[in-house]
Amino acid sequence: MLKIFTTQLNGVFQKIVNQEEVFEDASRFLAQAIIGEGTVYIHGTKEFVGIVSEITEGAEQSDSIKPLFSNGEIQSLSPVDRVLLFTRQTNDQEAIDIAKKLTELNIGLVIVSTTINHEDQLSDLADVFINYELTRKLVPTDEGDRIGFPTLLVGLFIYHCLLLTINEIIADFD
Repeated sequence: MLKIFTTQLNGVFQKIVNQEEVFEDASRFLAQAIIGEGTVYIHGTKEFVGIVSEITEGAEQSDSIKPLFSNGEIQSLSPVDRVLLFTRQTNDQEAIDIAKKLTELNIGLVIVSTTINHEDQLSDLADVFINYELTRKLVPTDEGDRIGFPTLLVGLFIYHCLLLTINEIIADFD
């Protein structure tokens, strides 16, 4: 099962990396905030809360990247700030509500999610939308079910890909 999971997960990662133009657009958009004295704020709904702990407790903390919420409230945002929002599916009501509020405030927004059954209420609210295309569990079982739905792992992969690309852009800018 581990070999199947690894093979399937590598396939998901490859699909994500093949979205080069979307990653470039998202990274450039987020880097604009950092270069322009702004901040990139990050939020994840449901299991993607783990990404927030990565930015606050992880090995590569940055003063330019912060959690969107502090004490249950959205941080005070300025027009030069950007938000990176992670959610499992584009029909997540919490993510939709946050995205609508940020759109009303004219805050730039990159959304990372996947579309299930063509239910997409979220990507139109994004300045850049990254579809991570994880639509089903990865490993078939002997009983005919499937297991292994590593959404947070995929989200962290995307976050680090964006971070690497943002760092390249900022290095080229300097």
